Amino acid sequence: MSAKLPVFEARGAHISVGTNVLLRDVNFTIYEGERVAIVGHNGAGKSSLLRAMTGFCAVTHGSLCVLGTDMNGLRERGTLRNVRSRIAQVHQGLNLVGRLSAIDNVLIGGAARATSMLTWLRRWPALEREAAQAALARVGMAWAAARRTDSLSGGERQKVAIARALHQQAPVLLADEPTASLDADAADEIVELITALVAERQSTLLCVVHDLDRVARLADRVIVLRKGIVIADAPATRYSASELRGMLK
Repeated sequence: MSAKLPVFEARGAHISVGTNVLLRDVNFTIYEGERVAIVGHNGAGKSSLLRAMTGFCAVTHGSLCVLGTDMNGLRERGTLRNVRSRIAQVHQGLNLVGRLSAIDNVLIGGAARATSMLTWLRRWPALEREAAQAALARVGMAWAAARRTDSLSGGERQKVAIARALHQQAPVLLADEPTASLDADAADEIVELITALVAERQSTLLCVVHDLDRVARLADRVIVLRKGIVIADAPATRYSASELRGMLK
């Protein structure tokens, strides 16, 4: 059996803006196929870490390697584009285009494979349309392919965002608070969907989780941030939700 490769490697990583330190001396390695939850209160540095992993935020000291690429000072557009194409994201704000149909939003996930002027006019290749339709079907949203996304419920829009990430066909999924603003039933459905898709594709999952009761269902490892510092990195089953809450006080 071949050894699993590191997907994310942080070594003494600092992120600061002026005198404001967002992350301090962060160290961890996340390997292929791991499911990792990041937890912490607002301002703990969770979003800054995700932004650094996709090259939208610079590491000011230390190092951060993503999929074998050193992100420190990375300026080559082609290299950065390649890294981002291998990381699918489900954003907290979803970043869907409300006036577009569900399938058009999903097709955007494959833009790196079908770059041409025709895609700007939403004239996607037939194979891309078939794959996008399959992604919608996989998340139970085939019926909404032609519906405007802003006409869908919160849970339905979340599924479209997951279908878009699925259509990207990337080995890594970053999900930023994927159950935020959903009712309990919809949140449970999204958790089950994400874990099933990650298992099917043997993807690496890095997920910012606000609902501590769902950490162990989403992940097999938890990294706890407090005021920009990693205060725990352990199997997700080691801590109960109440223990995690106590750590964040």
